[in-house]
Amino acid sequence: MAQEMFEGCRDPLALPQPNREIQTLRVGFRGGRVKSMRNLTHDTYEIVVECEDKRKIGEAGQFWTIRVPGIRKPRPYSFARAPESENPGEHTFYIRLVPGGELSAWLAGGDCVGEEVTLSGPLGKFKLDPSDEDMVCIAGGSGMSAVHAIIEHAVNLRVARNCYFFYGARTQKDLYLNEEIEALQKRWHPDYVLKFHQVLNEEPEDSDWTGGRGLVTDYFKQHYLATGQVSVDRMKAYFCGPPPMIDAGISVLQKAGLANRNIFYDKFEDARSPVPVIDNSKCVLCDECLMVKPVENCIVEVSSLHRTDGGSPGTMEYEEVEPAATAGLYYNTLYINEKECIRCYACVEICPAKAISPDFTPMPRTLADIVD
Repeated sequence: MAQEMFEGCRDPLALPQPNREIQTLRVGFRGGRVKSMRNLTHDTYEIVVECEDKRKIGEAGQFWTIRVPGIRKPRPYSFARAPESENPGEHTFYIRLVPGGELSAWLAGGDCVGEEVTLSGPLGKFKLDPSDEDMVCIAGGSGMSAVHAIIEHAVNLRVARNCYFFYGARTQKDLYLNEEIEALQKRWHPDYVLKFHQVLNEEPEDSDWTGGRGLVTDYFKQHYLATGQVSVDRMKAYFCGPPPMIDAGISVLQKAGLANRNIFYDKFEDARSPVPVIDNSKCVLCDECLMVKPVENCIVEVSSLHRTDGGSPGTMEYEEVEPAATAGLYYNTLYINEKECIRCYACVEICPAKAISPDFTPMPRTLADIVD
């Protein structure tokens, strides 16, 4: 029996090769087609993707990446509806057009109904917490999607808690989902409230707008936090939208005494955002980041790195590890390739050792460099 077990393994190069697909089992891939699309605003679309796989997976607040033919990189987008509210196999997304964006150009190029797409996910840890404390939700731009999904999920659960939703936009032409949120308000637990405030920061002074004005975080601070309508002693905060808005909101709540454990957020990053860097001196080789990568080569296992003249740290040349063939450790460095990274930050969120951050020094090093 022993002889049979080792038959064919005398040559190291003949060893069974590990199945790299095992590393991405947490990320599912679904093929589908665009079932419908509609304009929500002048620059925001709703698309519904119908997949062949009819299973309901994921949680409200999480995101998928969307890949379409002819576009090299997928883009991450949050669920716009609670998964349990969708028809089997369907996923709804709100997509804001970004100047110069490849997927934006595809979406704005005409009727996309019937077009093939590939989804990967679900990813992210942004979701409804199980407490009964007041929910303070602050969103901006396409951050509406994740917050809308979480609130719809809370309605479906019939949670016994108050919810205060603040949405920041530029002008009235950027507002959407009024009717949908009114419907959620009618379904909210009758003993509690779901209040919705829209706040505009570029609306002309002479317009007919009677709602909030200024920065959405300032409006929340002035009208709710300062007046005692909500208290940091009994609050969970949810943020989704532009990073500056989220940073401002977190600062307001931290100064008021809200603990970080009670603040949940999902920042919308794009190609202009910094690429996360892996600090291999902190890495514990748990492979968690490899299990959530939505793109095959965004994180690679390398045995050596070589900086090219004039090249940026994120575009270094590298030698990828070949398991059972490369000498030494299975790998001694994890490297995030700037050209392949889609800035979804799933690896940053999942790392238990906090070894991945866009704030780290951009020049990556191998473990051998660190030891030397």
